[in-house]
Amino acid sequence: MKFIRSTSFFFILAIGFSFAQESVIPKAKTKAERKAARKKMTLEERIEDTIPVDINLPTASAKLPGSEKISNVEDAKKYINETLPGYGAKAKKKIKKTKKQIAEAKAMVFDGKKFEGLPVEKQIYRRGSGSRMTYIEFYTLDGNQEPSPYHRILTWYDLKRKRIAEAVARDRKTNLLMHGPYKEYRGDFLVQEGEYYMGEKHGRWVSYDKDFILLEKEVYNKGHYADSDITYFDADSVKIKEVLPKIFGEETGQYLLYHENGTLAMEGMMDGGFKVGKWVEYYDGGNRRKKEIQYRKDRYDEAEPLVVREYSEDGKMIFEHESVKRN
Repeated sequence: MKFIRSTSFFFILAIGFSFAQESVIPKAKTKAERKAARKKMTLEERIEDTIPVDINLPTASAKLPGSEKISNVEDAKKYINETLPGYGAKAKKKIKKTKKQIAEAKAMVFDGKKFEGLPVEKQIYRRGSGSRMTYIEFYTLDGNQEPSPYHRILTWYDLKRKRIAEAVARDRKTNLLMHGPYKEYRGDFLVQEGEYYMGEKHGRWVSYDKDFILLEKEVYNKGHYADSDITYFDADSVKIKEVLPKIFGEETGQYLLYHENGTLAMEGMMDGGFKVGKWVEYYDGGNRRKKEIQYRKDRYDEAEPLVVREYSEDGKMIFEHESVKRN
């Protein structure tokens, strides 16, 4: 009887221990169950699931870009939620910029069909023969796009006369704007090369002698020297106010000043920072002359400026200097 009671006691104790063990130690999940559970977790929950916050871990830290330091789970959470999104935005911005640069580089590769995004047509000019032959290979604009109103002289190709001409405007039916690469030969020798953009010199222009020695180099940006200081009336840099010509840092070339409506206000030439030759002022609203001023011949001349002529708004000359009066 005593033996039966002892056996019953140990049996009940074993059952109780097994029950307690199941209550305290949960049944291990299968790999598939753990994977399914982790899919439903947030990023923070995954971190806690991997490294529980209620256990003692060895002391460790890590330095990340931007002087960030992580030494515990809370630091990791903060880094993931606050810092990483910033790096992601920077990375996207850099990728976008790189893609844009690649696209621009591709656009700059001339394929003979388009130049600066505009369709072109190849032209050949040939005159003379042998060593005296002039051979020019160039391109013209294949379309009726309007040129910039801020340039008084444009370069055209006259289809009837088969020649290159400079003018303010031409008959668009028989004249095409120069647009694209330009190469000129004398006999077998390359003497000049450059580019045109809508009738204006653009990019690097160079001249050579018969031994292919560089004689002259100029760099343009759509008709103006690339180093020129250009100011605008508007924030979008569309309406030009003033063009101060500069070549290799020196104020040399054609100076232009405009009214806000786009018409010319003043023009003249500069040489080494000095106004030279004849300068002309214009009334607002058109090409009506207002005043003509004669400056020194070149940078070395010390002549004083002289008002040569003045005109009324209706075009009548109201003043003419004695030195230039016609007999």
